[in-house]
Amino acid sequence: MSPNLIAIIVVVAFLALLFAGTPVFASLGLASVLGILLFQGPTGLLAIPSVMYDRLRSFTLVAVPLFMLMGEVIFHSGMGADLYTLGSRWLSRLPGGLAMASVAACAVFAAMCGVSIAGAATIGAFAIPEMLDRGYDKCLATGSVAAAGALALLIPPSLGFILYGEVADESVGMLFIGGIVPGIVLALMMMTYIGIRARWQPEIAPPTKEIVTWKLRLISLSRIWPALLLIFAVLGSIYLGIATPTEAAAVGFIVALILASAVYRSLNWQVLRRIFRSAMLTTGMILLIFVCALVFGYILTLLMVPQWLVGFISASGWPTWVVLTAVMGMLIVMGMFVDIVSVITISAPLLIPIIKFLGYNTLWFGIVMGITLEMAVVTPPVGLNLYTIKGIAPEDVSLTDIIRGVLPFVAVEVVCLAIFVAFPPLCLWLPGTML
Repeated sequence: MSPNLIAIIVVVAFLALLFAGTPVFASLGLASVLGILLFQGPTGLLAIPSVMYDRLRSFTLVAVPLFMLMGEVIFHSGMGADLYTLGSRWLSRLPGGLAMASVAACAVFAAMCGVSIAGAATIGAFAIPEMLDRGYDKCLATGSVAAAGALALLIPPSLGFILYGEVADESVGMLFIGGIVPGIVLALMMMTYIGIRARWQPEIAPPTKEIVTWKLRLISLSRIWPALLLIFAVLGSIYLGIATPTEAAAVGFIVALILASAVYRSLNWQVLRRIFRSAMLTTGMILLIFVCALVFGYILTLLMVPQWLVGFISASGWPTWVVLTAVMGMLIVMGMFVDIVSVITISAPLLIPIIKFLGYNTLWFGIVMGITLEMAVVTPPVGLNLYTIKGIAPEDVSLTDIIRGVLPFVAVEVVCLAIFVAFPPLCLWLPGTML
């Protein structure tokens, strides 16, 4: 049987299993085993343990459970309430100020946590009820939080960057620092959209009648020093060359524990048990999908699929912008149906040879992939942030309301993606200044 035919069988088997409701890791694993049996026979299965072990023993991947633990501690600490209070007091006079505050709070929370659903759940738990009580449109209130929660995939410390760095053999620290500028720009674009929409349709975001004094603003500003300390402990140590991302994750976890117990006094043994249990389950799920996707990529590489794709594009004579548009479109479609861990570990080995052939930097590609995958967590049917917001929103808010609210923000993300695809140096100048 020819390698091309086997590759088609493997991909079709994966898609068939996935749409039949089989878990993603099992779909990847079973399709990979089928491909290995068809191409190499039973003896080829002996390579699977070594493929898994070689990747899982990476020091970089130790950052995954550490950042999960840090995120869980932050989630239970109460830092999110202070961030939202700060944003709402300083932005209250602007059109759509509470929705803008939600975006700003999610952006800062993302810089501490790196897990999108944690940011959406933490900020949304008190931001959405407050916006609805103030007369905000249900779609704007829920859509702004769902979309801004996805900033955790772009603003470091991002789980997606850790996985991409491991698969693509790129510096995770450089990816972290490279995501800062696009993350800030995207957050500002979301806030700008909210301001324009609220000025154009004042009924969806009634102006606040509460008088906020400068004393209250300064008090709220003084209460976020723990968040700033945590952000500096993680990102500052990476930018200054003091720590690797894995070491920074360990420092971040310890600092978060100290702040949550000494400053916020939110930890006890029962909460700690929930933190460790949740982090263990999430890490296990991520790494299980990760290794199964690696085996899937291994068989596709044996079947020369990446080389075939490069040869096909070379022979087609397509303009570079057409190829890039097709790549980004494929990532968006993949993100609609499978989780971001699978998208990164499946697509990166196939797309990186194409990106190199086109003459682009793989560090830049990892960052724009992060922008692209932000859409994955807010688009049905697999968008996790949609279901997270549905779980914490009042009962009269439907999933349709949330989807309608988030779609304009997806359009904003598309515009942001186009900017950073057209101007790659915008992503690369800050990593170039690292010590």
